[in-house]
Amino acid sequence: MTQSKIEKLSSLIDGESQDEQLIDEISTDAELSKKWQSYHLTRDLMRKDAPELLNFDISAQVAKAIADEPSIVAPKPSRLESLPVIGNVIPLIKQSGQFAIAASVAAAVIIGVQQYNQPLPDEPYVVTNSTNHLGSLGVASGVSLEQTRPIQNQRSDAQEQRRRINALLRDHQNQMRLKSQPQQAEQLEEEKDVKGTNEKPTAEQK
Repeated sequence: MTQSKIEKLSSLIDGESQDEQLIDEISTDAELSKKWQSYHLTRDLMRKDAPELLNFDISAQVAKAIADEPSIVAPKPSRLESLPVIGNVIPLIKQSGQFAIAASVAAAVIIGVQQYNQPLPDEPYVVTNSTNHLGSLGVASGVSLEQTRPIQNQRSDAQEQRRRINALLRDHQNQMRLKSQPQQAEQLEEEKDVKGTNEKPTAEQK
């Protein structure tokens, strides 16, 4: 659509011209007809003359958008996973790997706790004997006893590490309880079933 035709269409909508040829083209040209409707709708909205319920036909645009949308292809399973035996074994391997990681973490934590629970070696006091001669008076200062500060720092660090290890142990125990609850429920159900089957013959004998 040329710029001159757009200007003629705008003049026709504004009532500034009466181009019969352009009116005939609007009835036959689909693009020009859509532009005509769009201009009229814009003018009505600006003048607040548009109806409350507007009927927009967007089915063609939706169908075109769906057709242009690329199709999503699911990845094909590998040949090993497609086999029935391998497909059942792979989830078991993944689950056992998770339990192995949890067990190794628990073992490392227990070893660390045992190491940090060992008593710290007591370091001897440092005895310093200083004699200060003040001129000709010969005044001697007394013996001073100082305990080194690294012992206190080591003990505070060890206590902090023990608290962290205890927190890790509690977290690991909670996770193991949550994992063991479904298994315990299944065992209880199996025991109930076995008990029910054992009680049926005795009831029939009575």
